[in-house]
Amino acid sequence: MPMNLNRRDGARRLYSLGSVLALALVFCTAVISVVATRANPWDKGSAGHPASHAVAAAESSDKTALEVVWYLQRFYIEKVDTAKLLSTYMKRHSIPDMLEILKDPYTRYMNPAEFATMQENMKGEFEGIGITVGIRDNKLTVVAPLEGTPGYRAGIKPGDHIVTIDGRPTKDMALDYAVSLMRGKKGTTVTLGIERNNCKELLDFKIVRDVIKAPPPVEAKMLDGKIGYLILGAFMGEDTADAMRRSLEELSARGMQGLILDLRYNGGGLLDLAIKIAGLFVPEGKPIVYTVSRDGSKHAAYAGPGKRFTMPMVVLVNEYTASASEILSGALQDLEIAELVGVKTFGKGVVQQIFPLSDGSAVTITISKYLTPNGRSIHGKGIEPDVVVELPHTEASAEKAADKDPEAGDKVTQVKDVQLEKAKAVLLKRIEANKAKEVTRSRQAA
Repeated sequence: MPMNLNRRDGARRLYSLGSVLALALVFCTAVISVVATRANPWDKGSAGHPASHAVAAAESSDKTALEVVWYLQRFYIEKVDTAKLLSTYMKRHSIPDMLEILKDPYTRYMNPAEFATMQENMKGEFEGIGITVGIRDNKLTVVAPLEGTPGYRAGIKPGDHIVTIDGRPTKDMALDYAVSLMRGKKGTTVTLGIERNNCKELLDFKIVRDVIKAPPPVEAKMLDGKIGYLILGAFMGEDTADAMRRSLEELSARGMQGLILDLRYNGGGLLDLAIKIAGLFVPEGKPIVYTVSRDGSKHAAYAGPGKRFTMPMVVLVNEYTASASEILSGALQDLEIAELVGVKTFGKGVVQQIFPLSDGSAVTITISKYLTPNGRSIHGKGIEPDVVVELPHTEASAEKAADKDPEAGDKVTQVKDVQLEKAKAVLLKRIEANKAKEVTRSRQAA
């Protein structure tokens, strides 16, 4: 039976952390010793008199900047020019401007409010419009709207470029700051200026915020009586790996002969979680991913002991399959556990770590790059699927795309999910081939 996919429907399972980043949460403290042209920011003065509010604020900012520099010196994937970092900071007194010299979109500063927003996202419920965003081609890009949210109902689509938020240009805007602008109290309004492919004019979407609840990270169902279909929306949540295992066991109990794992629109998440989930399929002792640090040392993550699911398998990927999703799909492809169907993935092959700072802010730092089991670096390249299938684009006009009637918007975007249909066909061939091998083995044994 043919299946239909609304392009916004394709996002119903999607919830990442607001960007396509692989994050390992760590709390660290540090003693920093840096020579600067200004007085030591921790020095209260020889007389010990309290500074004015303005001076105190400046000193607090200076202290935070020095913390950031220390972490960069210690953990950044490449050797940093400390003098240049400090010189840039002293000129502008801006940590984001200081980080700009690295030309690394994934190493970024979050002020206390932005860091709090990120932490709130992890709770699974917040007030906002319900869209996942990331930086693509140096533009603030919609990864996907969550089904049933204000952004979904308004007609926001994957791939839309957000060029303004309430009239503020997003060019060179920090990702976390952009997210904080779109968040807000239930019932308040935010206006997004959207640049969309095939639309000549800028589209304005006026969206009323609401309480957003993250969908379950794992959804599973049976297709055609023997194909298990499992959607993994993000590599987040303490229970996600266990939920994956439970879903696989339930599908197996219902007669699953083969599995389609849907990683489309999955922007990634935690590296450790990607390794745990890969371990459900990768044989014990086999490498899942290699990480390469600044000094060139390579560390392997191997599949540990435990139950394995070894049925024929196909993985669905697209241009928004990123980071941890690419770690998993790359491992399954390299080890010939699954075939990949869809289009080339995003191409994020670096790993970040979050370092909370003493003033309540935080810095996210690129600490390593990763390689697939066969030694492939996919950063900036993506992973080519074994079977390339493009999802047809709808011919919605700019007027319909901007139509305030959500029902009309849904109708014009209804298209057949040819990627899923092809995945089913590929999987059925693998199932038949697997059956033939089992028959051959049984005859040899007899």
